[in-house]
Amino acid sequence: MLQLFAPPLPTLLAAGKNTFNIGQSHTNRNKIGVFDLLVVTKGQLFMGEDSHSFNVSEGCALILYPDRHHYSTSPCDEVTDFFWLHFIAAKGWQDLSISKPCYYEDKAVVDSGNFLSETPFGITLPKYCKLSNPETVELLCSKINSSENESIYSREWQRQMLFQQLLLELSNHMHLATSLPVFAVAEKAAIYLRKNYAKKVTYEELGYALSFHPNHIARCMIQAFGCTPIEYLNKIRIDQAKILLISTDWSIDRISESSGFAQSAYFSRIFKKLEKLTPNQFRKQYVGKVPVKND
Repeated sequence: MLQLFAPPLPTLLAAGKNTFNIGQSHTNRNKIGVFDLLVVTKGQLFMGEDSHSFNVSEGCALILYPDRHHYSTSPCDEVTDFFWLHFIAAKGWQDLSISKPCYYEDKAVVDSGNFLSETPFGITLPKYCKLSNPETVELLCSKINSSENESIYSREWQRQMLFQQLLLELSNHMHLATSLPVFAVAEKAAIYLRKNYAKKVTYEELGYALSFHPNHIARCMIQAFGCTPIEYLNKIRIDQAKILLISTDWSIDRISESSGFAQSAYFSRIFKKLEKLTPNQFRKQYVGKVPVKND
């Protein structure tokens, strides 16, 4: 698998549909600087990338990396139809066979910056797969390559939107649980903690909810996010508290309780540890900048 970093979202540069007759083969290219997504709808492509080889048959997709050498390992042995799409990821990308997925909570990747700034996120895609949704993928590829009933003004915008839908379909095809169970457990724990941040959450309750031993969940979260479940939970609670601090005139005690903290003193201590400011100092930064909503 690979992971693209956003925003900005990946951008489609060019797309097309080819038919190779028996004996034809894909072009030999080296470090072309863009991703090459191949979706085969009939026949089979025999592709190589550096020292790896892939048989991309009907209903399969392959993403060739921008910094590698890709080539045909063998000519087509039957008539082969396929779509090709060249795209870039301006924010960067990584090969998940040699690196772990990055999450926006990862301090090494994310520049916290302004509280109201955009939040980075990752797009995880299978490098090579047998599609579970080939009809949908083929339809999207066809629409990307079609210009019927589209105005000149909106055509490129529509193509980019369709391309994002295509990436979403590819991402949904292969959930992290398929090949990275550690990160799947961490993801489940993160979802549970986000849903229940306002309640009292114990390790025992978390283990029962996920049907895993609490120690195993903690190890998975440390490996995936670099923090324990409690540290992750505190960050979610502090994020919620920041929203309340700038959008309401509630007291610190009320915000502390609404964010899931049993004691306001503990809330203030964790807030200052993570934000380097007290809750009141943080609020003063945004007074006059963000409309305040009363109870």
